[in-house]
Amino acid sequence: MSMIKCPECGERVSTMAGTCPHCGINIAGNLRQCPNCNEYCLNTQSQCPYCGTGLPALTEEPAEPQAEQTAPETAEAQQKPATKSRKPLIIAMSVATVIMVIICGIYYLDYKNNKDREEREYAMLENTSNPEYYNDFLAKYPKSIHYQEVKERLKVLLDEGEEWDKMMQNLSRAEIEKFMNAHPYSMRLHDCQDLIDSLDWSDAKKLNTEEAIINYLNTHPNGKYAEEAAQKKNDLSMMKITDQDKAIIRGALENFFTAAMSKQDVALIAESIPEKMENFCGTQDATPDQIVAFAKNKMASDVMGLHYTIEGDFDVRKQTLSDSTTGYAVTFGLQEIISRSDTNQPSTKTYQVSALLNAEHKITRMSIR
Repeated sequence: MSMIKCPECGERVSTMAGTCPHCGINIAGNLRQCPNCNEYCLNTQSQCPYCGTGLPALTEEPAEPQAEQTAPETAEAQQKPATKSRKPLIIAMSVATVIMVIICGIYYLDYKNNKDREEREYAMLENTSNPEYYNDFLAKYPKSIHYQEVKERLKVLLDEGEEWDKMMQNLSRAEIEKFMNAHPYSMRLHDCQDLIDSLDWSDAKKLNTEEAIINYLNTHPNGKYAEEAAQKKNDLSMMKITDQDKAIIRGALENFFTAAMSKQDVALIAESIPEKMENFCGTQDATPDQIVAFAKNKMASDVMGLHYTIEGDFDVRKQTLSDSTTGYAVTFGLQEIISRSDTNQPSTKTYQVSALLNAEHKITRMSIR
């Protein structure tokens, strides 16, 4: 790009300008140089405006260059179908690539699932001593990295199998501990510990005492039955009878026998029972009047009085009643002392009594045999 004088107005203008900004004449593509003074003239001028030299008239360009100019366009037009013809190939290659990726993904997922399954089944062998599971693993995974280890563990299991069978035929804590001492690295040690856990829990349940349950929990704090044992301990603790409980219950029963049998007092009997006693010596929903009638039947013509004394074992335990509250089941011996006018007649009798008292220490059931 250079600055020249506009051939029309003489003002300075760029050779690259479309038009002269001063006079508006076309500049770009409309200039030629004077062969004499080399100044720029317009293509339409017949002589140089600067030196007056005549300028030759311009002729039209031959048709051949035009053909050359359109040749690239023709070639480009010919190339377009070729570009389109590659699209199906590109699409096919893209589809093939996607399919290969999917196939590889499926293969990888299948491989990973198989490896995960293998590791899970291998981990399961830690908690079993059944040779069948070991044989099954070896058959399913012959190329596993654990194959040799599992094979050796199976051999150990089979070698100690006879002693294991003998122990199971005479199952006891002593026999289990004997096996564990003989095979300190056995795969069956976990099974041995489970067996001891079960035996100890069975013994604790048979004793059914708070001390036995606590002993089990101390020996097996994480045992299979630890949760059940903890609940049992709480239940036994709630059912535990204190000396004060026994004294209150004994007093309630002594008052009943004094009122019912000795004095045959309806009002005093009503204080010892709910509105009705569910069962009294076979009578359902016995009222105080019916209990007094039972006592009067014992008063033969020569009987002047009846007196009762609780004796022998006085066993009390807590029991859940029909209304889901906690009551007291009691068994004890009862001596009946009879005052007779005929001293030759028997003066004492002994009975076994079973009674049930509610949480308020009211007698709800009683049998006298």
